[in-house]
Amino acid sequence: MENLSIITVNLNNLAGLKKTIESVYAQTWKKFEYIIVDGGSTDGSKELIEQLSSRDECSVRYISEPDNGVYQAMNKGIKMASGEYLLFLNSGDYLVNENVLETVFSKKHVADFLIGIEYISKDDKIVWTMVPPKKITFGYLYNVGLPHQSTFIKRDTFLKFGFYREDFVYNSDVEYWYRTIIFNVCTTETLNDIISNYNLDGISTNNAKTAVYQKEKQMIYDNPLLQLFIPDYDEFNREKVDVFLINWIRKNKILYKGLFFLYKFSNKLHKKWNF
Repeated sequence: MENLSIITVNLNNLAGLKKTIESVYAQTWKKFEYIIVDGGSTDGSKELIEQLSSRDECSVRYISEPDNGVYQAMNKGIKMASGEYLLFLNSGDYLVNENVLETVFSKKHVADFLIGIEYISKDDKIVWTMVPPKKITFGYLYNVGLPHQSTFIKRDTFLKFGFYREDFVYNSDVEYWYRTIIFNVCTTETLNDIISNYNLDGISTNNAKTAVYQKEKQMIYDNPLLQLFIPDYDEFNREKVDVFLINWIRKNKILYKGLFFLYKFSNKLHKKWNF
């Protein structure tokens, strides 16, 4: 069994697939298998994938056939995989340098989730660096979420707790984090390494405000266990925002004095005219 299975899902994204493949094949550490799940592309992706079988840099397996969405494709990849850990690196996303895997797997890991740092880019420019905290909590999952393309997940978690929900279009990974880390107390380890660059043109990014996206999120958070503490957490967040605004206003002396003057002036009007 390999230490790692890298799974790439692709559909008619030839340019992105090339970038992903190049970053995988450039790795100095080769103890992994590469699995590509193509949704029956017609843009030359299938032909590119077929050419990989003649290269000997690493073990590659692939399928190219229609599917019912990204999560069904990812589940196909999981079923094909034999690695202890899985990394989902979809077409267009790429490992940041040739030493990424060697750096991570030069050490022994036992946690169910290995969570690294992720660059997030748009138009080939890094717009944000996602740095996970040392301890993954409900609050972090609720407010931010895991950097999926920089998270190595033990294959056994899928065998024990089930695969990604295929009835979801956008949020099955989010549901899976709660199902495993929160409900079943799967272990996490935060890595100090930058793993991948994630392209903001992805499906979840482009559709975050659609009705289907919001409905899926609501279905997740309607879970009775999550509802035990989500309202209190939301209230805690609101209080933090209020405190932040008050402190910011106080530090801005001109604004603070102006607001204080308006407050005193409104009180005088109130007393004079009995508002």
